[in-house]
Order: sequence, then structure tokens, then C-alpha cells
Amino acid sequence: MIFVLLIVGCTSNSNTDLKTSEDPSDSISFYDKKAQNLEYSLEERKHFANKAFEKAHSELNTKRFARLSYQKNYLHLSLGEYDSLLVYDRQMNRTRFMNAPAILAMQEYLMGYYFEAIIQQPDSAFVRYNRSKFYYQKESDSNGIGKALLNMGAIQKRQNDFFGSKETLTEALKYIDQGKNAQTYFSTLDRLAQNHRRLKNLQEAEALYDQILQGAPREDLPTYKNNLATLYIDQQEFAKALTLLKSIPAQTFEDSNSLKARVLDNTAYAMWLSKIETPLEAFLIPLELRKKANDHIGSMASYTHLGEFFMTRQPQRATAYFDSVIRISRKLNVPRAELDVLHFKMKLDPENLRYKDRYIALRDSLYESELKVKTQFAKYKYDDQLKQEALLNLEKQNVENELKLAEERYTKLWIIAALVVAILLSVLIYFNQKYRAKRLKDAHRIDRLKATYDTEAAISRRLHDDFGSGLNNVMLMLQRNAGNEQVLDRLEGLYDQSRDFSRTLNEIDTGAGYSQILSGMLREQTPEKTNLLLLGYQQVNWGRLNAVSKITLYKVLRELMINMRKHSAAQRVTLKFSNMSQQLEVIYTDNGRGASSTDLQLRNGLQITEKRILAIGGTLTFETAPGTGFKAVIKLPY
Repeated sequence: MIFVLLIVGCTSNSNTDLKTSEDPSDSISFYDKKAQNLEYSLEERKHFANKAFEKAHSELNTKRFARLSYQKNYLHLSLGEYDSLLVYDRQMNRTRFMNAPAILAMQEYLMGYYFEAIIQQPDSAFVRYNRSKFYYQKESDSNGIGKALLNMGAIQKRQNDFFGSKETLTEALKYIDQGKNAQTYFSTLDRLAQNHRRLKNLQEAEALYDQILQGAPREDLPTYKNNLATLYIDQQEFAKALTLLKSIPAQTFEDSNSLKARVLDNTAYAMWLSKIETPLEAFLIPLELRKKANDHIGSMASYTHLGEFFMTRQPQRATAYFDSVIRISRKLNVPRAELDVLHFKMKLDPENLRYKDRYIALRDSLYESELKVKTQFAKYKYDDQLKQEALLNLEKQNVENELKLAEERYTKLWIIAALVVAILLSVLIYFNQKYRAKRLKDAHRIDRLKATYDTEAAISRRLHDDFGSGLNNVMLMLQRNAGNEQVLDRLEGLYDQSRDFSRTLNEIDTGAGYSQILSGMLREQTPEKTNLLLLGYQQVNWGRLNAVSKITLYKVLRELMINMRKHSAAQRVTLKFSNMSQQLEVIYTDNGRGASSTDLQLRNGLQITEKRILAIGGTLTFETAPGTGFKAVIKLPY
């Protein structure tokens, strides 16, 4: 049986570190990646999957929660924790996750494998594979549809529904791309050929094997050659069978004792049937290989061949081997194997009515059982199709109801909107007039503030010129041979005063270079041992601020930086710039000493900055206390 578990997500690096964050989605993603990392053990991956699953409970009905649920189920299956697997499978069925058909397809496929391979319930496995096919169809995943049908056909074949299996496998071939999935494609052809063999359509089976041997992957050819050899044995073409079996390379058996046992047993059987001297060991060696591997089905084939081998030589020994087949067949519930050896036992003891009665009863029972199986699988398909169509109709009905409700809501909204527009139009003129008056008032206030800034700039220029006369005095001191130290001290004092006055009162470029000037000022005002962090600075649209607002922001931020340098002793300063719809918000924070409300009132520079902001229609609020750092929130209108 071909079975592929599909894991969603990519393998993460084992050195990934968890980032500290308050966002719960970050931790979910972190644990999710850990759970997918194949470098961890299954137990470790389950631990991470449980963490992600617990944190994602608020995301119920989302695709991510569906994928986390599937991943959790996959790990439970891999660890043999079948009780947990069933619990969370029921949870997924209750939630349904109809918005995640790909995840549901993989979950149904997973459960199909569980019922088929783990607890041997072919009916339940068939239903789950069929549901998987339905969800893969919703996702238009041809490869997934083909694999689901392949497993369904394999179950039908093992239940002796050869016609139904042939139909299902033929449908699977429509979806499996030979180029992309050659192994799956030729495995499907192999099962189809085996169905034809069981139905005695030997020529059709041989034609399929010719196709398989011409195109199948090299590593699968030994298995297909062995299967074709059994077909030749059925056709009594023993020479062909032996030639084919002997062409299988010996190194093929290094990784597969199961294949080795089949090839050796079929070789011995073909030699014996073709009247070639065959030693007993030729049958016993593959039997021992099968017993060591707990291959009960293969053991029944070996016991059957040994029984045939001893029928004429040692009838009692042959009967013992046939009895071994019956014992295993009853244990595995494979009645057809018992029926086959009863046929041989009746030949050994024709007068034994018990064998004949058992043979007839078993044959009739098998006929009824196989007829029931054929109708049962067809019913499973039909019932599940009706169920899925009902789900689709329910989804469609829900969508239609939502559309109808949405149309009604839109109609009501249009009516309400019309009323609102009418009311707004009636008051628009009033507010428009009021707004125009306010704009004129604000314009006058801005003009006055701009005049103040212009005056400050003029004062700055004049002061700078005055310092020129101071420099002239220094030159006279030099001509009079004044002491060097005296002259240098005078020069340094004049330079420092000139620079400070110039930066305090000089004009500010509010044009294209404003961003660089502002950031340069902030860094100049930052002490060496203080870290300055600007967040969102590059995203600010400075063109939306008028010149007055730019100057005001510059002076307010400079005052905050001066205040920090003088009073705060902060080690970290953060300025966060945020573009709002109608305003620019700047949040200043530092981790310095902080200040009390009394301290704020005594600091004249901070009071002046607040007045500057209010003058242009903005706001400035302070949040601070001794020992808690300092925070200021500035909001400027665009």
C-alpha cells in the first residue's frame, strides 16, 4: 500500500531563538516551526506542537488552527498515541474547518491509514479515504485525489471486490501524473494488473505488465518482475517465469527480505511445476524468511506450495502444511486461503465428507460475503457522496443567506445614509462658516508666531555680528602682544557663545533639507553616553507640515533634548514618529530621573514649548514622576 503523510509547513532552523514579544501569534509561530523541525525527536516536536495548539485556541475555525490540529494528530500517530489521535480527530470533525479543505483532506487520509494499517478496519479506512478524495477535489489537487483512489482500490482488492477495485484504480489513473508521480502511477497499474489476474483476464494483465516494465522506475522493477512471473505461472509458462525471476539482480534483496522470500518461493514453485529437480530447501528458505519477518500472508503461500510439493511424496506432511494455512487464514480472517487448500485436502482424502461440507459452506459464504462487499463499497461511496453534497449545499445556502442579509443591510444603510446626508447638508453651511472664521483666526495667529520667529532670526544675526566686534578686540589684544592664554581664553569664550546663540535663535531651513537638519540637531544634543533611537522617522511625510509647524517642532524637540541633558541623566532616549490621518504624533521617552509636577512648573523652557504647540493648534502633554523617566506626547495638525 502506498501511503504518504503530508506535513504542512517548512522545516525550520534548530537555532531559531524565541523573540520576546507580547504578541501571542509570535509564540504560536515559534512553537509551530519547532514542531516541524525534523532535527528534533518526535517527543520534542509533540511538546512544541502542544504549546502552539494551546496558544492558538483563540483562533478556532481558522486555517492555522486546522493545520496545527493536523500536525498534532500526525505526531500522535507517529508516536503510537492512538487514543489521543482519536480524541483530536473527533474535535476536528466537530469543528469541520470548511475553509481549509486541504488540511481536512490530509487529516482524512491520515485516519484512512490508521484504520487500514494500524487497526485493520478496511470499511472505516475506505470511508476516510473517500472523504479525503472529496476534500482534495475541492482543492483541485489531482495528485491527492489519485492517491486516495489508489488506497481505496487496494482495499477493495484485498476484500476480493476485484471489479470494484478495477473501476476505482482506473479512475485513479486519470488524476496521477506519470511524469511527476511515476512511482504512484506504475503502482496503480500493478494493482490493476493483479485485479485482471484475479478475474482471469490474463492477457489484459500481461499487457499492463509490459507497459509497467517499459516505464517504471528502476528501483521498482524487481517487484513488478516478480508479479509478472506469478502471472506466467498461472498461464503455465514456467520457462518465462524462471527467466524473469532469474533476471532479478541479487543485490536487490539486500534491503528487502520480503521481496527475496517472494522471488525465491516463486522460483522454487516454478521449477517444481516445470518438472525440474527442486530441493526441499528451496521452499524452506523463503518460509523461514517470512516467519522471521512475521509475514503471515507470505507464510500461507509458502505452506501452500510445500503442501503441493509433498502431496504425492508424503501426504501426511502435505496435510500438516495445509492445516497450517487454515490456522493462519482463520487467525487473519482470510477465508479464501482456507478454501484454496481445502481443494487440495479433498484430493488427498476424497472420501472425507467433512472437507467437502466445509468447502461448500465456505464457498457459499464467500460468495455472499464478496457480493455484500461489492454492494457495501458502492454504498459507502454513494452515502458519502450524498453527505458531502449535503455539506456543499449547506455551505451554498449559508452563502446565499449571508448575501441576502447583506443586501438587506445595504438597503437599510442607503436609507440611513440618505437621511444622514440630508441632515449634514442642512448644517454644513453653518459649520463651514464657523470653520472659515476659525481658519482666519488661526492664520492670523500663525502670522504673528511667524513674525516672532523672524524677529528671533534677526536678533540671532545681529548678535552674531556683535560677536564680530568681540573678535576685533581679540585682534587688538594680539597687536598689543597680550598673553597667549588670555587671548585664547577670550577666543574660546566668544566662539562658544556665538555658536550657542546662533543655534538657539538662527533661522531654520524648512525646505527639503529639514529632515536632515532636525535629525542632526537631535544627535548633536545627545550626550556621548546616551543612546538615541528614532522610530518611524523615515516614514514621516514632512511635506504635509507647514513651515511654522516645522520650526515649532524643531524648537520643542530641542528644548526637550536640552532638558534631558541638563536634568535627566538618561541612558536611552526614544523618539517615535507616527503619521495619523490629520496629524503628526511624536512621542518622546527617556529612562532618566523623571520630574515632579513642581519641577515641571519651575522649568520655564518646557512651559514655553507647550505655548508654542498650542499656538499652532497642536497639543503637548507630559507624563513623568521622580524615578520613572520622562515622557512627552506632541501632536501637530497637518
